[in-house]
Amino acid sequence: MDAKNGYDNIDEAWQAVNDYIWGYYQSVRPHSFNEYLTPSKKERLYFNKNLLSTV
Repeated sequence: MDAKNGYDNIDEAWQAVNDYIWGYYQSVRPHSFNEYLTPSKKERLYFNKNLLSTV
């Protein structure tokens, strides 16, 4: 099922919420805390900066 038609059980609903949080909210949506970068982009910049500083 889906959000428009309802879910068959609580596990399906929980999985849909979890997918939204980790699929969109945490990785795609820009956050003001991260200088309006997505968490994924901020993480890449952080690790690239630290990787280059160790070379």
